[in-house]
Amino acid sequence: MTHWHPDDMTLMNYVAGSISEPEALAIATHLGFCHECRTHVKNLNHLGGALLDTIKPASIENNAFDALMATLELHHPTTSLSTTADEEDDINPMTSTNNPLEKYLPAPMEELQWHKQTKEISKFNLSELMNVKGFQVALQKIKAGARVPTHTHNGFEYTVILRGGFSDELGVYHAGDFIARDTTHIHSPTALQNEDCICLTVLSGPLKFVGWYRVLNPFMRWS
Repeated sequence: MTHWHPDDMTLMNYVAGSISEPEALAIATHLGFCHECRTHVKNLNHLGGALLDTIKPASIENNAFDALMATLELHHPTTSLSTTADEEDDINPMTSTNNPLEKYLPAPMEELQWHKQTKEISKFNLSELMNVKGFQVALQKIKAGARVPTHTHNGFEYTVILRGGFSDELGVYHAGDFIARDTTHIHSPTALQNEDCICLTVLSGPLKFVGWYRVLNPFMRWS
């Protein structure tokens, strides 16, 4: 059971299709774990449909509907990321075939070639595979008990735990939890002792290390 979720506004924007593809991927991945949020999304979809039914149609040109549908197809990247498990038991995207990450991965999760950032932290970069700008999207692997240096953010960070868990100054998180951080947060995630922690992370700006770790900041700038 998940205990940390996207807020209502984030889920509303997801349903409306008004967020970026990386953000939608993080939310869709969380939905695979979380029956509560899937139910919330389903209700929001029903509410949106009911509101549309109350709107009086305006006079439009004959080809306006076709033009509108073409626009939606072009600008609605979240469609392919939505989960189909609305009424089913929670899914572990690490093992399920109904995995929103699958379309972006060149190999099964267990066969990925991880890039070592430190002795205890590894990364698999998804940004280039997704072909998006303005975001860093990655899988992060933190060895059991290892600690990420203390940092804040130059934008927002969404994290969805896929396996294991970690703690920081604000709580303890397990598989499926959705954690949002921004420029107001300073934290140092530490993987729980029982197993390695694997997360999906979405950043809208580089990390900003604090304390003596700030010597790392020049290496964190985006190209």
